[in-house]
Amino acid sequence: MKKQICAALALALFSDAVVAEEKPTQKITTVDQHIVQQAPANNFSGAAHFSPLPVMPASGNIAPARVTFSPNTITNWHVHPNGQYLIVTEGEGRTQEWGKPIQIIQKGDVVWCPPGVKHWHGASATSGMTHIALSAVATDEQKVTWLEKVELPQDAKIKPEEKTQKNSVTAISLTQKQLSLIPIAAFTATGDIDRLKPALIKGLESDLSVNEIKEAFAHLYAYAGFPRSLNGMLAFKSLLEQRQQQGIQDTQGTTPTRLASDTNFYELGNKTIAHLNKIPLEQSSLPLFDNFSPTIDYALKAHLFGYLFSRDNLGYLERELIVVSTLSALGNVDAQLNSHLRITKNLGVNPSQMQKIISTLEHHVSQDVARTVQRVLEKSQ
Repeated sequence: MKKQICAALALALFSDAVVAEEKPTQKITTVDQHIVQQAPANNFSGAAHFSPLPVMPASGNIAPARVTFSPNTITNWHVHPNGQYLIVTEGEGRTQEWGKPIQIIQKGDVVWCPPGVKHWHGASATSGMTHIALSAVATDEQKVTWLEKVELPQDAKIKPEEKTQKNSVTAISLTQKQLSLIPIAAFTATGDIDRLKPALIKGLESDLSVNEIKEAFAHLYAYAGFPRSLNGMLAFKSLLEQRQQQGIQDTQGTTPTRLASDTNFYELGNKTIAHLNKIPLEQSSLPLFDNFSPTIDYALKAHLFGYLFSRDNLGYLERELIVVSTLSALGNVDAQLNSHLRITKNLGVNPSQMQKIISTLEHHVSQDVARTVQRVLEKSQ
């Protein structure tokens, strides 16, 4: 009898464990975690790949929608009766399942939210976000259940430790598209137009859009100056005209999300600095140079880290790759280069990926520029 009771108890415990394990939960597949498979050659004219994702349980039609969130805009808590896919196409966002920490989602990431899971999603505190939502068409009996508003921290920002939560599990794997920004930035910074043009072609062939490259020139001017940036932009304009005459149609890409006219870019810049450097907001709010130059303080915070970083058609990591490449090509700016190498690490670039950056500089720019980064990197360790 005792054996039967023990067996029944063990079976009950096992059943409870199985139920607990099978409880549906949100699943985020980051862009570097997609399992890429070769597509059947007989069905395609060339090389093609695909990444399978969880099947959405639906018996009817699927309704797709493109949704754009302004910075710091999020949904209420809600529940989808048939589940929902979110495919992040631009910017940076966040999502949270009830009772669990906030998670960061970035361009290329895919979120699967199973039926009945209470959650919210939207833009990050300082960046807009666009995603494609795929949901089963709701009937009168199966509509989305909208619930209470989300209670965020007082300043409505993600804490620095939450920003790196995803990267603490899986480090970012730099793509060829991202790496192609490095020589573009380096040759623009040094004014080497002859080498810039093939770098621009390589960037376009690596899936950089026209607007992303334009944005790279805009961001670069804050570090290399308007003359270099404008010369690079003019060279790019000339190249695009030549390609159009050759019948080449380049992808234009998206334009940045327009922020509200009353946006306080100085305050936004302080938040971005804190976010990138993993420091408390009150530290980033201190005036630079102890009020020695309020003009520089405002320009850096309001225009560079506030306005430019808010333009969400280039992500934070892409912008930092541009800066690291620019500073390393300029030379004799070790303190600034060290600061931005640290930010790049904060954004998920581990030592092996850092070597990818250095290798790209070595093979596509110069050995001297690559050695500069390696030297500053080693000195900071």
